[in-house]
Amino acid sequence: MKEEVKQLNEQNIDEIISLRIDLQNYDKKYFKEDEIIINQKELEKNTGVFLKNNLNKNLFLFGCYTDNILVSICGFYIERHFPTYINENGKIAYICNVYTKPEYRKKGYQRKVFEYCLAYAKENRIKQFQLDSKNEIAIKFYKKYGFKEVDNFYCLSI
Repeated sequence: MKEEVKQLNEQNIDEIISLRIDLQNYDKKYFKEDEIIINQKELEKNTGVFLKNNLNKNLFLFGCYTDNILVSICGFYIERHFPTYINENGKIAYICNVYTKPEYRKKGYQRKVFEYCLAYAKENRIKQFQLDSKNEIAIKFYKKYGFKEVDNFYCLSI
């Protein structure tokens, strides 16, 4: 079984959209039916436009491949704030799109791609991270990396 973790780019957009839609369908359980305002086709189209406009500019996505199949994804979106004494460049990475296909879970793929994502951010002088999750399993995972709940977000400073 060949495994590879890598940064994703425009050539991976269709694969990214597929996993992003899977993630959105998984997260539907956290929404009421009347809160859903677009259908899946519109979501796919809007996601493609968003990726074309943002991927590897202020959105960085990473994937874990097994036998050339994208099985797990993770990324971050950079928000820029005023520099502070503890964050000289004002960059905050908002962790997003953390998802593994159900049939590939509990095999360490998410850990690998998450650690790759964090390492990439650190190499690019990002020292503060935020994320939002309602998924209790995911929250336990984030806490293992030092994320702490602050004002309904989970935060990490390194």
